[in-house]
Amino acid sequence: MALSADRAAAEPTIASPAAADGTGGPREVLVRTLSAAGLSGLLAGCLYFGWPYFHLLILGAAGLMAWEWAGLCGRGSAGGAGLALMAVCAAVVALASFSMPGEASLVLILGAPAVALLARPGRASDAVWLGAGALYVGGGAWAAAALFDLFRDGAWAVAWIFWVVALTDIGAFLAGRALGGAKLAPRLSPNKTWSGFFGGLAFGALAGLLFALAVDRPAAGFHIAAALVASLVAQGGDLFESLLKRRFGAKDSGKSIPGHGGLLDRVDGVVPVLILVAALASLRGGVETLWL
Repeated sequence: MALSADRAAAEPTIASPAAADGTGGPREVLVRTLSAAGLSGLLAGCLYFGWPYFHLLILGAAGLMAWEWAGLCGRGSAGGAGLALMAVCAAVVALASFSMPGEASLVLILGAPAVALLARPGRASDAVWLGAGALYVGGGAWAAAALFDLFRDGAWAVAWIFWVVALTDIGAFLAGRALGGAKLAPRLSPNKTWSGFFGGLAFGALAGLLFALAVDRPAAGFHIAAALVASLVAQGGDLFESLLKRRFGAKDSGKSIPGHGGLLDRVDGVVPVLILVAALASLRGGVETLWL
């Protein structure tokens, strides 16, 4: 049965597969590589110099990601929802940066429904997605600040996460381009393949091995296993952001990073791994080894 005109107008616009995940030529690959190198250098410098540079980086990143998330939910217009989401995330980062993780968690828990209620988007489902943005962006920012400040070798933990996710992305890209084959999730991300998925896992395991050889050789097997879990979670985060963009009919989350789209597009695999590692570290009561 055909949809009525009114109902069809109310349905979210879903981007076509070609629009949602385009492939680029050599020039785009070069632009993406240079952008990634610049971001990696910025992150490495902030991790090395520590307070307050890393915390300011997280604050700026959280604000940009919150604005992009609200823009997606507002179908191109962040407006007041973007400001509310940015305020919640900024408060979370500030509290976590001053060693107040409990207060930061409370702001996060209360801020998510507050954003959903105060933003008043056109659809109730959009309000739910806005509230989820506070948990996603704010949770990732909280995790980064908490890992860095509260646990021994926290800077190593953050660096390890970015290292594993970066090699996972590289492995997935190279294997997918070289081997092709069956699609992983064609309705969400038509260019992702099973070969890319397993290539990402292989490079993630390699990242764990290389890290172990550099800093903790006796625990190489443990590092590889941990990296495989992180790689799997990172690829799940990538698919989750594809779902978000398809839900709101967007190709990219923004245009802030040349060759990558928005910052959300760049760190879609990092955020869930940060949250997972910070949660596990909190349950253990601290970080005791160089890898975590």
